[in-house]
Amino acid sequence: MTRNLQPVGLDRLETALDTYGADRTRWPAPLRHELSALIADSGEARKLLRDAELFDQLLDQAPQYDLSRLDGLKKRIEAAVEHQPRLVSAKQQAARSPVLRRNHGWAATALAASLVLGVLAGQSNVVNSFWGSNGSSANATPQIAQTDDGDALLDEDLL
Repeated sequence: MTRNLQPVGLDRLETALDTYGADRTRWPAPLRHELSALIADSGEARKLLRDAELFDQLLDQAPQYDLSRLDGLKKRIEAAVEHQPRLVSAKQQAARSPVLRRNHGWAATALAASLVLGVLAGQSNVVNSFWGSNGSSANATPQIAQTDDGDALLDEDLL
């Protein structure tokens, strides 16, 4: 990646022009004072200022929006919102609620049971006994769900 090696003052001038525009009366006084010497001494700084002035003139020529059209648009949006409610009525919610609760309740119960069984299986030797049933001893099988390194997840070298 190559960087354009401009003096720091030109970077600061570009930032000021992007933020406040070419009209220096809109710049904060300390910034205006700091950059005035740069603009007076540097031809490239004067070119940046001139380009920003031309851009400001172009923006000034853009058509202005009509406030009555903006108010009309606002009223049409509000009317559309009133005629298209996004909330579910209380009757619809009451009709669907028991079915949703029952289905969610079974799913939550199944997930909780599988979590408990998984933890119990990981903490016991049940899993290791299944792994050791191929003829090798149960002590030679790797443990799956236990570790003594409590801070292993915090070690940055493992990331």
